[in-house]
Amino acid sequence: MKEKGLFVINVLALVILSVFVFGAIPNMAQCKTYRLKFQMAWHTQHPQYKAYKEFIKRVKEASNGKLKFTVFPASQLIGRNEALDGLKSGTIDMLAGCGTYYHGMVPEGDVDWLPYISLNNREKFWDYMNNDQGGKAGEFHDIIYNAYLEKANAVWLTNIICGSSGIIGRGNTEYNTMESLKNIKLRAAGGVSTRVAKAWGACPVTMATGEIYPALQRGTVDALIFYAYGLKDYKFFEVAKTFSTPPVFTWADDLWINKRALERLPEDLRNTLVTVSREWGHWASVEYWPEYEAENEKWCRENGVKFVSMDNENIEKSKKMLEQVWDWYAKESPECERLVDLIKTEQKTWTALKKDSGLEKIAGLQ
Repeated sequence: MKEKGLFVINVLALVILSVFVFGAIPNMAQCKTYRLKFQMAWHTQHPQYKAYKEFIKRVKEASNGKLKFTVFPASQLIGRNEALDGLKSGTIDMLAGCGTYYHGMVPEGDVDWLPYISLNNREKFWDYMNNDQGGKAGEFHDIIYNAYLEKANAVWLTNIICGSSGIIGRGNTEYNTMESLKNIKLRAAGGVSTRVAKAWGACPVTMATGEIYPALQRGTVDALIFYAYGLKDYKFFEVAKTFSTPPVFTWADDLWINKRALERLPEDLRNTLVTVSREWGHWASVEYWPEYEAENEKWCRENGVKFVSMDNENIEKSKKMLEQVWDWYAKESPECERLVDLIKTEQKTWTALKKDSGLEKIAGLQ
């Protein structure tokens, strides 16, 4: 009887131990966390870095804390211009930066930097560029998505339509006509920006952001193609008192993940990351940045900056002069040419809708 009793006790002990050990395994799997190396081009005081803090918060909440990031701001791990190569090789798992930095590698990716491409159509343009439903409606998105996948081993998660780039004038000089831009020393950041300056008949000057303030002080440059928030954040308002609208372009940010890094995640976390990225990208484009720019403009006006506007005639002249920039971009690849054809057709649709609804206030801004 004693042996039988011991046998029963041992069996019960094994059952309890099995339940404890094997029953805990699913819970352990459920509690497993995944960490991604995430590099951003933006320093911690940049307005776009603040937007990414919201992105990280949303991912944490949606994944119940299972998906985490080790963040490297201000291109700490890999130089800004080499970062997409680093993403391709897997040195980093995720990257936030401007597609225009990598035009030489993926020219299709900086279509959103073309002059006036999203003017007065910020949300429509974001929706169009991020339409991943396939077919004709999703062709624009798919060209960009496939280009990054094939050339950079990167999954393009979303883009963000950020700050307005207009003309910041040194001193009190206003630049609100095409004639006023002729032969001036105009700081441009390279790429599309430099081509815009040349098309306007200005003399483009390239310099790092940190060199702009002293250049404005000394008169090395007369004006800048720059973001309105630079007046406050970089203190340009102390030496530059005008900002000309409409913005020639609205700079855009992009978010990517290495293809293998995404595939290593469980399916539920992959879906979470993709969904949150798109929802956050829309929020940042149509809520966060417009609100930030409105607050920035209010602050600038209170601190002596004058916002001046081009009239319709000069806007149309500018658009005509900048057609050569669009033509240059279209020649970069067959896919770039197709992107230009698609967006021009779509823009006509947006303009027609505004006319039909009576919302077209200024023809030159369409």
